[in-house]
Amino acid sequence: MVDSSGSSMMEEDDEYLDNEAESSHHHGSDSESSDHHGSDSHVDGHVHPDDASDENIELEVANEENDSEVLDSEYVNKLIVGSDKSFDYYGDSDLETCDNVEVFGNVIKEKEYKGECDRDIGHPGEEREKYWKIMDMTFVSEPAAYYFYNSYAKDHGFSIRKSRYKENKKASHDIHKRQFVCSREGKRSSKYLPLKGRKYKPRAESRCGCTTQLVVKLDKSKGVWCVEKFDDKHNHILARPDEVPFLWSHRKIKDFQRAEILAMAASGIRKHMIMSSFISKYGRYNQVGFTRKDLYNMCAREKRKLLSSGDAATAIGIMQSRKEKDPDFFYDHQLDDKGRLKCLFWCDSQSRQDYQDYSDVLVFDNTYKMNRYGMPFVPFVGLNNHRKTTIFGCAIISNETEDTYAWLLKTFLKAMSQKRPRSIITDADAAMMRAIRSVLPDVWHRICTWHIEKNMCKHLSSKSLPEFWSLLYYSTTKAKFKEEWHAYVRKWQTDKTKPWLNRMYKRKHLWAAAYLADGFWLGMKRNQCRQSLNSSLHLHLDYGMTLVDLIMHYENAIVRIRETEARDDCTALQTMPVIVTKWQQIKLAMASTFTPANFYILQDDLRKIEGMTTVEKSVGIENSVRYLVAWSNNRRHNFSVDYTPNNPAQSIDCNCRRMVRRGIPCKHILFMLTELKLVELPRCIVLARFSKNARSGLPSRRTSDLFGWGFAGAEERSRYSELRVMSSEALHVACNNPELYKQVKTL
Repeated sequence: MVDSSGSSMMEEDDEYLDNEAESSHHHGSDSESSDHHGSDSHVDGHVHPDDASDENIELEVANEENDSEVLDSEYVNKLIVGSDKSFDYYGDSDLETCDNVEVFGNVIKEKEYKGECDRDIGHPGEEREKYWKIMDMTFVSEPAAYYFYNSYAKDHGFSIRKSRYKENKKASHDIHKRQFVCSREGKRSSKYLPLKGRKYKPRAESRCGCTTQLVVKLDKSKGVWCVEKFDDKHNHILARPDEVPFLWSHRKIKDFQRAEILAMAASGIRKHMIMSSFISKYGRYNQVGFTRKDLYNMCAREKRKLLSSGDAATAIGIMQSRKEKDPDFFYDHQLDDKGRLKCLFWCDSQSRQDYQDYSDVLVFDNTYKMNRYGMPFVPFVGLNNHRKTTIFGCAIISNETEDTYAWLLKTFLKAMSQKRPRSIITDADAAMMRAIRSVLPDVWHRICTWHIEKNMCKHLSSKSLPEFWSLLYYSTTKAKFKEEWHAYVRKWQTDKTKPWLNRMYKRKHLWAAAYLADGFWLGMKRNQCRQSLNSSLHLHLDYGMTLVDLIMHYENAIVRIRETEARDDCTALQTMPVIVTKWQQIKLAMASTFTPANFYILQDDLRKIEGMTTVEKSVGIENSVRYLVAWSNNRRHNFSVDYTPNNPAQSIDCNCRRMVRRGIPCKHILFMLTELKLVELPRCIVLARFSKNARSGLPSRRTSDLFGWGFAGAEERSRYSELRVMSSEALHVACNNPELYKQVKTL
């Protein structure tokens, strides 16, 4: 150190060090350097190259680094007197309040004072008192000193950063002296000033050589940190209160805020909505503590950290973690020869349970390619008892070959305990159709009519479309279909349409109603389940997604769909549909048995049977009775309804086979139920999968284990959510009670 006479008393273990230049200290350098922190948090010590300083700023303690604890009055008066020409926090400066100065870059030029100033300068006595108040302060630690000075800077319109420090080189390298400076201290390094050869536009310069600082030193005898030097003069304009939140040291995302942000992002909430939520929570944007840019940057850093081991490896790791938490969770994957992810399939325990209850019709296609790799995203979906979409599983594949689809179908059956669906609806992908014939040869398969209609508009003339629609949708005999097809070809075929018509005729068993009349489709002609899933995923998917993003957003879509299912279950079990028109008893039986979605379909059909009549009645074997029913205005087309009244195995069937195709009774059966005045529904016309008791009795598990994102796990997130709800209720009560408000403020 240097004493008052100027002799050198500097000890080797009492030298100032730079946080970013410790290597020079270890090489025995005597030069002093500064911490220059120009990133999102000045506490962390990260610096942008443009904000680095090439000047070594000397730390003046008392008189030329005098270590005396007492500062002479001349030095104090220097800091206070002349405040009308400098920036301080105890009185308004001319630059803030008047036009008597001009600012050119980092140079402040004084104008002639013309009396424009409207505010008085603080009294020097008051400034001296405040100065000594800070000089007499002590802190329990260096972070406590930083917290105080940063709070002080926030109140007065500037930001700070950590600068030089001293450490004990002979012992544990503990810091015993620290300098905090204004973030505009120093100058930008000259090597960052030239614009030639720069790829990006340089960041605006913020350094202007401000000398404001606070130096704290550890008093080892008392174990506290004391203020050794305090300089409060600025050479730049101070920020207004509405500008302070954008200064560097006042922008920090705290740990609990980080956890909330990551949890909301994992729930599918967009980042701009997350920021709006925080602003609403804190009341004003300047109370949040960080900016929108900080939020976006933090999310980007967390994503890079998450994907540090690779996107595919992270995705598989998530699957393995979920498997450990839930033994019923299933996943499988394939790697190619180079160790890259080729196929990935997964389904949770609720999806596997849903398939056991609603496995009769399976819908899947590969039209989703919403990720940065262009890998097809293949959801397996079905129809629940409310005629809404339910999800059985999901896959990501790297190619669309027959082998890939065959592996996918085999893996799906493995996950579902080898239970096969009764029918499948897919798009017109040739490789997929070959894989289905190979793996599920005995399952009904049809092409989605939406894809066919799309290709019809592409290949056929608009005048020929109505006739092709009749081939597509109207059920006739196979012989009648062939006759109508050849008539259509003779009338409309051209050289341009011939190849497409030939392909369609070869695949007629996959799309023509005449060939699909005996299949079990639940009334589904197109993969509307997938379209419903598309509407759920539309708000979440985009082409820049990673595989991990895709998994997270798929999970969000599942949660939305299961929330809807839970609401429909509640409506079905806790309410009763309003019964209109006549036939009250039979409708009451339907309302008590079927879910509302199916009941309203049947009720609409009952409204349409008033024009129906019984044409003929005949008695068959075993007390069965056959009724011929037809419309009163068209008796040429009649339908036979066979009814066997034996209890309890009474049965009723119609030759229109709607019960077989759609799973609900047709108009002809409903007409005979009213004619026979039955008050209970025969069991044969109540398909369990459309009833209120469609579930096999196992409780539903509709929650997700991925909503613990940002926390140590789902359990911690659950505890946090519980405490947050309790605290919100308590705060709501306290804000309306002045006494409770004061008590809560003191906690």
